[in-house]
Amino acid sequence: MPQGLKAPRALALALVLTLAAVLAACGAYSRDIDAVQQSNVPTGIVNEELAKQFAGARGKIDWSAERPEKYKDNENIVLVRATIERIGRSGNRREVILEWIRNRQTEKIDMERVLVDGEERGMVGGALQLLLLQLD
Repeated sequence: MPQGLKAPRALALALVLTLAAVLAACGAYSRDIDAVQQSNVPTGIVNEELAKQFAGARGKIDWSAERPEKYKDNENIVLVRATIERIGRSGNRREVILEWIRNRQTEKIDMERVLVDGEERGMVGGALQLLLLQLD
């Protein structure tokens, strides 16, 4: 085989392996995201529906998950995040981030924190702020 053809093949193989690794990493948390989306902790409203309500008709939701640094000593804990971009009737853009933790061993899910436009809110204050966003 000519020397010139080895480099493109090696590059193509490396690209395929890298893509496979990235896709595998994304799938590693899909069950955690699904579990949090279907849970109704702590509001009593299914979390996926809650995120949709905050996004409204003009917004979008991005779901992601990762191993949180805060709980690095427990490999069973996964942080699941819903990043919501809300665009109000007036055109105002707001970012709401809802974070939950899921313990894979105990199957328990709990709300970790709420951020509105980058500022952490307490559960009650966050809920009130989110309610006000619904009025915009």
